[in-house]
Amino acid sequence: MSTAAISAPLPMFNPSNSMLMSATTKDTINIIVPLEEQKKKKKMIRQAVGVIVIDQKTQKILMLRNPKKNNSLRLPRGDCLAENEERPENAAMRLLLEKAGVDVGYMTCRIGTYTEANKRGKIIAHHWMYEVHDPTLVDSWPGSEKERVWVTVNEALAASQDRRIAHLALNNCSLHH
Repeated sequence: MSTAAISAPLPMFNPSNSMLMSATTKDTINIIVPLEEQKKKKKMIRQAVGVIVIDQKTQKILMLRNPKKNNSLRLPRGDCLAENEERPENAAMRLLLEKAGVDVGYMTCRIGTYTEANKRGKIIAHHWMYEVHDPTLVDSWPGSEKERVWVTVNEALAASQDRRIAHLALNNCSLHH
């Protein structure tokens, strides 16, 4: 286990005013903190991926209907696996198969990478959005409780109005130009 030493001033009690005071710099204590704990304190920036799956023949987009969330329609999306340092392209292919039952060998193109910040302006996420054309649909997959629905680009835009990143990506996909 890796550790790091942190030096801090030794607090001193002042009986005259019942307050803690800092001692001189020579009165320090060393606290050994495992590096793993130090890394936990710093939040990682979320790496999320989403995919617009397009059927070129019908000019429709694949969305997933979630019965647990009022049958809302959403693009296939998810997070990169941080522990594996998964690349966004690989995460997109994995989540397409897991969540939508779509098997692809490659992403047709990257639509864009969108940055999300909190109210203080600190970056909290990167959203990698991809496009795939004419995929292979599999019969069974882990996320099969979600129904696959093919919709027009305008229907997809309407369904994604409350999803900023998905809405931006749909506006920049090849069907919208």
